[in-house]
Amino acid sequence: MHSYFRSKGYRALMNAAIFNGIGNSLFNIVFIIYAGSLSFKTAAVSIASFITYIPEMINVVLGYYADNTHHKYEWMVLARVNQFTLFIGLALMIGLPGSTLVFGGVLAINVISDCLGTFSGSLELPYFRFLIPNEEMNDAMGFEMATETTLQMVFQGVGAVAIVWLNHNYGLFGAINAATFLIAAIVIWTRRSIFKGIDPKLSVNQPKSATPKQSLLKSLIVTGHFMMSKKVVVVILAFAFVMNTIASGMTGLINVSLLHNQALWLGNYGNSVALVSISMSLGMILGAVIQHDFLANTTVVRLAAYISWMLVFLAATFLTGISIVLIAVVSVITGYLLGKINPRVSAMFIKLIPDDRLGASMGFINMVLLIGAPIGSGFFLTIANLGSQGVFASWLIFGICSFGLAVAAMVCDRKMGRDFVEA
Repeated sequence: MHSYFRSKGYRALMNAAIFNGIGNSLFNIVFIIYAGSLSFKTAAVSIASFITYIPEMINVVLGYYADNTHHKYEWMVLARVNQFTLFIGLALMIGLPGSTLVFGGVLAINVISDCLGTFSGSLELPYFRFLIPNEEMNDAMGFEMATETTLQMVFQGVGAVAIVWLNHNYGLFGAINAATFLIAAIVIWTRRSIFKGIDPKLSVNQPKSATPKQSLLKSLIVTGHFMMSKKVVVVILAFAFVMNTIASGMTGLINVSLLHNQALWLGNYGNSVALVSISMSLGMILGAVIQHDFLANTTVVRLAAYISWMLVFLAATFLTGISIVLIAVVSVITGYLLGKINPRVSAMFIKLIPDDRLGASMGFINMVLLIGAPIGSGFFLTIANLGSQGVFASWLIFGICSFGLAVAAMVCDRKMGRDFVEA
């Protein structure tokens, strides 16, 4: 919070992220509702949930080009202007009669826009080192995460209610998202002197003799070697990789489960999806904001074990189908644990990695974490779509896998010790 008021540059990046978050949160929940309204709704909801992993899977490529971009400020603005243009087209397209062609076009625009957003995010990373002191980095990352999840929590709920009030005018929400991208670009543009002042200090803008450009493949190899030389990174990535493979299908599985179980609906399908999402977001906000609690000295691996146990409980709540309220409570606790671990890991990586490798390195980390995501997501969603018992079978397998990961993390934490894990 202190960095937000002290640093005009950081405040500009945060304000831009706020506008992006408002638009994306409104549209994301509306897009799931739109997919659920199509004649092929089960497949549409599954595909819409699965396709979001594409930008993350090519994050390392986007990060490589971001690292080698000399005029980072200009491209931060240009990327958002392009997102604005794309969503104007989406707003027009989504108003057409629902068909596989229209749905495919909307999906394509979403993916391209998300890729631009990921590219822009990688461009921003080096600025954090110049805008935020190291001792404030953890708090800044926690504040950023809390802000983003607050927006998601609030505006997904707003979107679920507003889409009904506006008679399912999906195009209007696409236009709103487009406007937020344009506003975000303007916010960054107003602080152009700060970012242009930092650009010459970045390693990519130093004499080429000192920083020769590497090919994409060589950069990936060097980045991989650098990251794997850090034992703490290896441990964290190993457990995060397995956890992401298992949990990657969670959102889609929740969406499909609620779609087929009206007994869990809170009035309608959209409200139910929003409640679970908001509950998870609320937990993440509390976890990120409350720094000094009983988990303050808990190791990262033990936190991963606790998260895995909560995934087991989440699977149990859907298998029994007792109450949407119980599902929401479990989601809050799961989110709280995620809110503790994510800012801590992000701040550590930003402080550890050189600024001319931040984009590629963070992309490499995301690639390692999410390389199993399409497999996990596709696996669980495919099972969920196989007959009347598909959803039940998918949650059962999900719970068993989460249980195995929880046990493995607890054993690893006890054997390796706190000093190694927190090194």
